[in-house]
Amino acid sequence: MATRNSEFEENNEREWVEEAEEVEETEENPDMTPEMLESLQRLAEKLIVHWDVNVQGIELIQGGQMALVWKVMTDDGPRCLKRMNRPEKKSLFSINAQNYLAKKGARVPGIIPTKQGSLYAKQGPFLFVLYDWIEGRTFDITLPEDMEWIMKGLANYHLDSVGYVPPSGIPIFTKLGRWPNHYVKRCQQMRSWKMLAEKTPEDPFSKLYVQEIDYFIDFGEETLLKLQDSHYPDWVAKCKARPNLCHQDYGTGNTLLANDEVWVIDLDTTTFDLPIRDLRKMIIPSMGDTGVWNDDVINHMLKGYESVNPLSVDQKKVMLTDMLFPYELHEITREKYGKKNEVLEDELAIAMQFERAKVTEINRIISDLG
Repeated sequence: MATRNSEFEENNEREWVEEAEEVEETEENPDMTPEMLESLQRLAEKLIVHWDVNVQGIELIQGGQMALVWKVMTDDGPRCLKRMNRPEKKSLFSINAQNYLAKKGARVPGIIPTKQGSLYAKQGPFLFVLYDWIEGRTFDITLPEDMEWIMKGLANYHLDSVGYVPPSGIPIFTKLGRWPNHYVKRCQQMRSWKMLAEKTPEDPFSKLYVQEIDYFIDFGEETLLKLQDSHYPDWVAKCKARPNLCHQDYGTGNTLLANDEVWVIDLDTTTFDLPIRDLRKMIIPSMGDTGVWNDDVINHMLKGYESVNPLSVDQKKVMLTDMLFPYELHEITREKYGKKNEVLEDELAIAMQFERAKVTEINRIISDLG
């Protein structure tokens, strides 16, 4: 593992802390001042010395939220310097997972080791990684051909990740078998948010939430019972013996098409789980914003995915059962009461409409599966 250069630490620790604080300011204000940009430029210049590269130029690509990303031009082509935006232990799991996938030949950016042979450099409380830079175009999943591409890429990611074992001393992050706990937690949150809503009865969003939420909480609890009575426990047990990774944030923002191949980037949140977790996170949000269930969307997505990684009838039933849970309603309510953002009553009404329509359509599909 990388150790910090002692001379750098002794001479620049105070300056590092000051610059890190400036970086945090930029995360709160994406409209960065020239001084902030200069600070981030200096930071990248100090960090890149950990790698054996000849730098021609450095360009800040992303400076908001937790992630910091620079494009580093070198004699050997562009590279991506990134600050990991997860706690160190989780970052180590994902960094080593990406290294495993890249060395296996999977379409993820390769990690360039430091001069000391480490996969990352650590400065202050943060880990920084230097990756291959992937030149490609983003996907537009409103286009059928792009939707097929991106779902094939997801299937390949799941298959390629089988066999990953974190190095000794790296914590294992897994959600295998934990879905029931997630259901219970979300139902509890929706109950607690009801108490918050009751304190603002004049607010149209809160008024509608209080009137309708009990139905969805009860349905969430019923879905938990259905999940436990499905193929889910058996599939989890089988998957634990030889797990695959789930990306957890797969989509158009974390994929690129380059040379007729789908490249998967930003593996920060990857974890062990059933592959259908990523499928549900792709399928449901693509319809939830409209408030209308769309058979064409799910059929086309599954067709692309299963052309690479077929699912059994039992596995599809687990996926569909999980989709019954009111995820979209929970998410929009979390924006209102969890994140304290302004959300309109109409958005809540659309989410409730979608959740009710979704149940009828999913139960129909499950019944057709036999």
